[in-house]
Amino acid sequence: MEADSAVLTAALDLIAESGVEGVSIEQAAKRAGVARTTVYRRYATRDELAVAALVANEAAVLVSFQVPDRPSPADLVATWSAGLSEPRARTLLRRMMSVPREHPKLWAAFRAASDGSRDESVHDLVVRARESGQLPADADVEMVQAMLTGAVAVHLTNYPDDVTVEEVTEYFWRVLRTLGFRVPAPSS
Repeated sequence: MEADSAVLTAALDLIAESGVEGVSIEQAAKRAGVARTTVYRRYATRDELAVAALVANEAAVLVSFQVPDRPSPADLVATWSAGLSEPRARTLLRRMMSVPREHPKLWAAFRAASDGSRDESVHDLVVRARESGQLPADADVEMVQAMLTGAVAVHLTNYPDDVTVEEVTEYFWRVLRTLGFRVPAPSS
């Protein structure tokens, strides 16, 4: 169990530092302090290792932020703000932005292995917001969801890594209001 955790952490660190290209079984083993055979017994290829590390990271993030099954806009803002105020998470997310284009098979394997709960919960949130009148009745759910994802990408590429959780929170409340969410301004 300790070896698994060390190997997956090492793989994530390598992805954050150098992208998927920087991951190798040998480097992950060396960084984790285990023999290469320990890694090869679990993962036959670099892509299998990278996918396992990314899936484990996604699961850990969801657990650590205690995201409810049916998040509210405030839950979404709190979760994204906490994540985007962490420099390591920002670095990893920026590295992941190129994976769908540069490593489509790895991305497809990650999407298949991941439970997709993040995307589903955001989709559900947007649908519920539209149904409850927090969004206009004619709001295009898929487009709103795409724009929220785009807002994350914009923040990752245009804001510094030392941004505070409060600054990220204000950014996302502004995004929600701009997209038409009828949400109260956060209290200062």
